[in-house]
Amino acid sequence: MSSRFISLSLPRHIAIAAVASAVLAACGGGGNGNGIVLPPVAGTPAPSPAPAPAPAPAPAPQPSPDPSAGLPHKLTGWASLPASFRQPGPTTGQFITAALGVTPPFVDGQPLPGFSALLKNDDGTWTAMPDNGYGSKSNSGDFVVGFYNVSIDFRTASNGTTVPGTVKVNSHVAFNDSKGFLKDGKGVDLKITADFANYQTVSGNNLVDSGKPVDPRIVSGRLLTGFDLDVESIARAKDGTYFVGEEFGPYILHFDKDGTLMGDPVPHPFLRSPSNPLVMNEGATVTSLSSRGFESLAFNADKTRLYAVPEAAPSLAALRPVADDERYLNFFEFDPASMLYTGKNPVYRKDGPAKDNQIVIGDMTNIGGNRFVLIERDSLYGSKAVVKRLYMVDLDVKDADGVLKKTLLVDLLNISDPDDIGGPLANVANGKFSMPFDSVESVEVVDDYTLAVAIDTNFPTEDGRVPGKPDDTEIITIRFEQPLFKRAASKT
Repeated sequence: MSSRFISLSLPRHIAIAAVASAVLAACGGGGNGNGIVLPPVAGTPAPSPAPAPAPAPAPAPQPSPDPSAGLPHKLTGWASLPASFRQPGPTTGQFITAALGVTPPFVDGQPLPGFSALLKNDDGTWTAMPDNGYGSKSNSGDFVVGFYNVSIDFRTASNGTTVPGTVKVNSHVAFNDSKGFLKDGKGVDLKITADFANYQTVSGNNLVDSGKPVDPRIVSGRLLTGFDLDVESIARAKDGTYFVGEEFGPYILHFDKDGTLMGDPVPHPFLRSPSNPLVMNEGATVTSLSSRGFESLAFNADKTRLYAVPEAAPSLAALRPVADDERYLNFFEFDPASMLYTGKNPVYRKDGPAKDNQIVIGDMTNIGGNRFVLIERDSLYGSKAVVKRLYMVDLDVKDADGVLKKTLLVDLLNISDPDDIGGPLANVANGKFSMPFDSVESVEVVDDYTLAVAIDTNFPTEDGRVPGKPDDTEIITIRFEQPLFKRAASKT
């Protein structure tokens, strides 16, 4: 990782724990007295160490809010894309097993396994992006990553059924490296699926040749697959290009409107997942658990800054805002003009316990000024789901301990539905609607009063809505009684 990156900085009253001798011994690295030490990586400059703030006690534990205390709202729309949808393309699903009545592979077709990111377009359509396919580097080499243009016809009134409105898929744009940035010997190079004769799987840190030939369309177009990158979040710049948050690095990626990679992936100064090539190829230390990368990537209001938000705090305690408390994580500020991290990293506190915290950030979107709405969720679904919540934060408003102050907007397991748009759903009270899914992963502004929320289905393995049936991709709209911007402003 390049030493040009600016490393972590935090409010003075949030301490980064000094790296203890045990951590040094485990990592095998040295320090320079500045507080954070990472192990050396062969042939790669170490990231610039962050200055350690003066030691301070960890903030006192804060109780989780009462989910019933959300602000006045109601369900105004509901739609879904069937799990049976297939986009014409290379055969996929060759490295997964049957589940919930779904038998792979999917010949000449790509499932759409939910929306990990959602953007509203000016023409009334939506840009929807799934993740890497089936959840891991090992099983997703035949899944082409990219984004879709979709039209959503929301159900907006009761009709006595539990049938949602419809989603029409208009087009698909495949992410690609046709300009060869990933093999030019500069910056971050990755040997991608298109560079192999056969699809690759993974065992430990080793690649395993599957013996199954890579589809010629992937090779000729240098199409990117779920083996190459785990895309999770998308943000549209003023010029129509897209910045994408990724989890295998984690990286920040920049694509043009046609899905072509415009430059090298930008690595984080110190976050490294188990799938990071420096970990797999050069023995670097893992500092971020698998699937805990940039689940959100959100512009500020004037689009001069991006905020890359990981699902959870670093796995290496010394890199956390509060070493012994897993609730605390950073929003990493990024300058898209210079393609550099700025070092200004607000601190956020999730719900849940300080240890073994299973709550993750699902997405974040700007609602005006320095105000954002984000998703907190657990990894449970169906009747076991507990935490699926929308919160609002203002980067200018902090608690006494310097942590961003958050306001609960709505409990997504307890959505007000006075118009009975959802109909008589099982295990849902009259006048209510629920999103009982594992991966609630998209939140987007519809208008001043309204947010859209969508799910990643983790197809074909989860049945949060109907037991025994793989989840369809559901999208809802929630309208609040006051404009979101005014509500946010009132909290400052």
